[in-house]
Amino acid sequence: DVSKTGFPAAAREALADAQLRLNLGRATSTIRAKRAAVVEEVPDWEALRDAGAAIKARAMATLPEQLIRLEASVTRAGGRVHWARDAAEANAIVGRIAREHGAREVIKVKSIATDEIGLNDALAAQGVEAIETDLAELINQLAHDTSSHILVPAIHRNRAEIKQLFEQTIAPGQDLGWEATAIAEASRRHLREKFLSVPVAISGANFGVAETGTICVVE
Repeated sequence: DVSKTGFPAAAREALADAQLRLNLGRATSTIRAKRAAVVEEVPDWEALRDAGAAIKARAMATLPEQLIRLEASVTRAGGRVHWARDAAEANAIVGRIAREHGAREVIKVKSIATDEIGLNDALAAQGVEAIETDLAELINQLAHDTSSHILVPAIHRNRAEIKQLFEQTIAPGQDLGWEATAIAEASRRHLREKFLSVPVAISGANFGVAETGTICVVE
């Protein structure tokens, strides 16, 4: 735990874990190979990336104006916009909305912003349990662990560890076998029940389109 030991001590401990090094090596190699294969499918990859960077830079340079436009567009589309000055205020708003809907549980789509503001712990303090629905985030939540990568939060865990974790938590008494699809199916069954019964969902957004009020989530 970096918060207790400091980064140098935590790094030395992690580097001494041979299984952790193996997990990360395998996962990193696989991810790099998949990325390279997809990039090869697009002839103008670098030009697209430069265009995306320019769009992002312009949006950030005019962010206050864009947020006001987004609020107006969302409101016109029937949505309601809440403004928060800091993490505490944002968490209080989300908790109040959950309570107004009588929710003791909320389902949560992967969101770096909600991780940064400590939303799960804040909701728990208000008597509301946040259930992660992203597979990697769910793995970390069940293991009482934290994310180790911004895009692949459970990159430090291998198939055997995930199988054992699921059999001890969401699939007690079951032998899930060693097929990745069968292990993942246990999480689907667990989450499907939640999707059908929990009244409130919380999602991050990869893009908010100021002109239309459209909210986009990229899978």
